[in-house]
Formats: sequence, C-alpha cells, structure tokens
Amino acid sequence: MDKLLNDLKEYLRIDGDDENTSLSSFLQATILYLENAGVTMPSDYYLKVGEKDVYSEHRLAVHLLATHFYENRNVINPTSIKVAQIPIPYGLQSLILQLKWVYVE
Repeated sequence: MDKLLNDLKEYLRIDGDDENTSLSSFLQATILYLENAGVTMPSDYYLKVGEKDVYSEHRLAVHLLATHFYENRNVINPTSIKVAQIPIPYGLQSLILQLKWVYVE
C-alpha cells in the first residue's frame, strides 16, 4: 500500500507527508468501492510479465477514484445537495465496467 500511496501522491502532485492519513483513507475507500462494484483487485498492483504491466488499468482506476474523492471533499448539506454532488467521471465508470471482466490471478 505504501507504493500505491506514493504513486497517488505523485499523480496528485503532492509533496511531503502532511496528507498521508487522508490519502490512505481515500485509497482504502477506493479499493473497497471498486471491490463492491465487482472489480477483483490484484494482490500485486505492479506485476509485470515480460514487458507488459499487467495491472496498470487497475492502478489507473484507483488513482482516478481516489483523486475524485480527494478533490471533492466538500461538506454537503440539504440546501446545497443538488449543486454539491459531483458524479464519478464517465471515463472511470467505463474503466470499472471493463475491469469487472478481468481475471486476476
């Protein structure tokens, strides 16, 4: 999880360790969200077979969803609920649908 956290920090262009606790929570929530959506998560996100990075799409989905959680941390109250809700990006929805059918060893 540490390598995944460091990759997420690089993806978000975050220096330092001030956000590590929040980012770790977002990563855990992201992985749980994807598992509940039917995506089988790999035990090694960095597996390579020859030159092929086997689970790069899984890492991309994790980065995209964790970024969505990170960037949309606003408080929603009853008066702002219609304005404040930001749906998950369409490209991520498409990626999740594809990953549901990927066989993970």
